[in-house]
Amino acid sequence: MSVEQVLFFLFSSLALVCSTMVISSRNPVYSVLFLILVFVNASGLLLLLGLDFFAMLFLVVYIGAIAVLFLFVVMMLNIKITELTENTLRYLPIGGLIGFIFIIEVLLVVDQDLIPNLQFNPEIGYSLLQSVAVWAEFYFNSFLSLITFKLGFADIYAQSGQLSYLMGELNSLQASYYQQTYNQPQWVDWGKLVDTVSPIEAVGQLIYTYYFYYFILASLILLVAMIGAIMLTLHKIRSVRRQDPADQNAREFSKTVLKVRTQE
Repeated sequence: MSVEQVLFFLFSSLALVCSTMVISSRNPVYSVLFLILVFVNASGLLLLLGLDFFAMLFLVVYIGAIAVLFLFVVMMLNIKITELTENTLRYLPIGGLIGFIFIIEVLLVVDQDLIPNLQFNPEIGYSLLQSVAVWAEFYFNSFLSLITFKLGFADIYAQSGQLSYLMGELNSLQASYYQQTYNQPQWVDWGKLVDTVSPIEAVGQLIYTYYFYYFILASLILLVAMIGAIMLTLHKIRSVRRQDPADQNAREFSKTVLKVRTQE
């Protein structure tokens, strides 16, 4: 195992552990600190992929701005002890539903080219799903046969041996056919297939040439958000008497300044 593989497993494992601690910590300050560790590990993974610019963006933007902002906001909130020790089991149904939807989404996009430097074999996944479906149907029918006394344990055991032999032969035939037909390597070095440009240059070429409409649109959206935040936080107090320099300078000195004599 090479050093890069060791670092990859280290950063990915720490990122998963810290992500779990973000949602499981009772103290929100600890959650934000674990979130910062997640961003640090993600930056390490980006450095291993050769994306140094995006790694620095993670450190500067997410850790230097967003995570620190979260930390200050959480520390300024009036968090009670009862809120920290609140039972989280009531959030289990909605959390389970969101987790189930997330798993379904991951399964729907897992056959896409998400990691370009790793080769994905869809035939293996399909054959595995077919095997699971066949064995699930076999066990279900065997259970029905047992409860209806149509077959015994010896008959089901003999049929399971025949089915395992047939499934092994089918998987070996599919694997040999796939290797002879496609003959794809295990690792694809996409860096040799494209021009050797830096990540900053590549991002600049994409943003300011092909996607400059979206870049301008995003800038306008951020401008509107900034103006909206200013207008929401700007409160005019009518009871406070304010000075008007233009009106004061237009007045005559002889009419504004009066000498008042008091009786002693």
